[in-house]
Amino acid sequence: TLQPWPFSICPVCFEGPISARLGLLGRPLKKQWNEVSRRWSWTGGYLYTISPEALLSSAASGCKWCDFLVQRCGYTKQDLEGVQWSFRRTLRIRIGRMAAEWILRVVVDGVETHSWGYAVATSLAVDDPAAKWIPRRPRLPDVGSKRTLALAKACLQQCIREHERCKVLYRLAFPELPAFVPTRLIDCKCPQRPRVVLTKGVPPGAYIALSYVWGEEQPHRATEANISSYMTDGIDPATLPQTIRDAIHITRELGLNFLWVDSLCIIQDSPEDKHRELVFMRNVYLYAHLTIDAASAWKASDGFLEDRPPLKPWVVLPFVCPRRFANSPTEIGNIQIYTRSSTGDSIVGQDVLTNNYRRYYTRQRAWCLQETMLSTRSLVFTPWTVQLRCQTMTQNIGGADHDVLGDAPRLPDVVLHADREIERYSDEWIDIRQRWHDVVEDYSRRKLSYASDKLVACAGLAEMFSRALDSEYAAGLWNDDFLLHDLLWNVQLHFHPHPKEYLAPSWSWASFEDATVYYHLDVRHSQAMAVVVSCSVVAQDDALPLGPVASGRLVLQAHLFEC
Repeated sequence: TLQPWPFSICPVCFEGPISARLGLLGRPLKKQWNEVSRRWSWTGGYLYTISPEALLSSAASGCKWCDFLVQRCGYTKQDLEGVQWSFRRTLRIRIGRMAAEWILRVVVDGVETHSWGYAVATSLAVDDPAAKWIPRRPRLPDVGSKRTLALAKACLQQCIREHERCKVLYRLAFPELPAFVPTRLIDCKCPQRPRVVLTKGVPPGAYIALSYVWGEEQPHRATEANISSYMTDGIDPATLPQTIRDAIHITRELGLNFLWVDSLCIIQDSPEDKHRELVFMRNVYLYAHLTIDAASAWKASDGFLEDRPPLKPWVVLPFVCPRRFANSPTEIGNIQIYTRSSTGDSIVGQDVLTNNYRRYYTRQRAWCLQETMLSTRSLVFTPWTVQLRCQTMTQNIGGADHDVLGDAPRLPDVVLHADREIERYSDEWIDIRQRWHDVVEDYSRRKLSYASDKLVACAGLAEMFSRALDSEYAAGLWNDDFLLHDLLWNVQLHFHPHPKEYLAPSWSWASFEDATVYYHLDVRHSQAMAVVVSCSVVAQDDALPLGPVASGRLVLQAHLFEC
């Protein structure tokens, strides 16, 4: 006979829902519509009953599970004792998880008490017996520790070995091109004296790229005056901002020697070098073995390896582990319960959600969008933990429950590699056109330090879409039979007048300096009311045909309607 948990759970709950393991290991919950009762009904999990009076009394006496139900499910003493409960003798409480997720669901009298459920995890203690049964763990706040980076390296190797989609994409991207390596890389073999090297002889893929926010002047940047010294004498790490020093540390901890950082691998005061490197910018991230996404650093001097504040669970409960054999002793571990926000994040309260999003700085910068979307794999140092993002999945290092906050959408596989042609105007082709609208909306929300970079900072993505769509690019739009749909963007003109500086033709969304663009029309459910007679743009630089434009001309033919 199991003994009552001595200090946190009342005997009734221990013998009931706790001994039933909160229904997490039993038959999964299932929600289905009942045509007879005209309401949703639930099956599976663990079902038990308790009176409102007993629930209140047990919670007041210190039972953590009863107190959790009272406090977190929105019940108050007035609710349970009021008129609405006077006719009800018992509450029917069903708990468990739905298939393929580790989210605790609590259903009281047929109504789920929290629409997004509660994340569950076990402690990080290696000897916690519950870890054998509950795969989720708390987030790792020590993102720069050897333990966390060893786990990150293991996840990376698992992606390389087991994720078929990632392997195919990495192998097939631009097969007609020779293996790409950036012109310069930072040699990190001696972290005390890193140096810039030319990449002749470096094997393809043997480098890490850094995606970060400058946020301030970069006095360490490579120039025509210091690049020779950086290559022969190396760089004093004390002169580098913390973000770059952190990236060098990560590169070495992951077992690699080479790192690409734009401020050091591009000669910043050489227009010729910047122009030459800009042409191949998309390939830097596409062919990198891994991209370090310093999402939590507002500026380069901040760094991104500081410990994150630990996430405190709402309640810690005992977990009665199943017996492997009839004569095996009963093992009791612990299980931690966290609330989840509407975005699926295991965080406490909307204030923390908002604060974390504001601190996800690479998701606020325009240049970082294509760096994220073109990277085959990224190690993302978020404001709360570290994640591995690949083309197959995004996972928190250490098995923590995954948060979707800030996770940029992935490009369709066919956009990332050119192994086949797409039938023009097929459903797949149209889906890619629609995806471009999603990219534009995301990109337009982000900030640029220089308005003149409006079309430059997304040129790498535009080139990828151009190959997939086989369409002519026209200052952020596509000159094909669906050009009219591309023209149906909108912004709030009252708040975003046209800038004085020419950025793009007025019919392009890129003509606005700082405005969020919206598309509201699906190209498959609309009818054209005009005809495109001609559309053309003149690039400022022939070497950057998808970059900034000098001029543009669009001619439409349509009936006139009286307003």
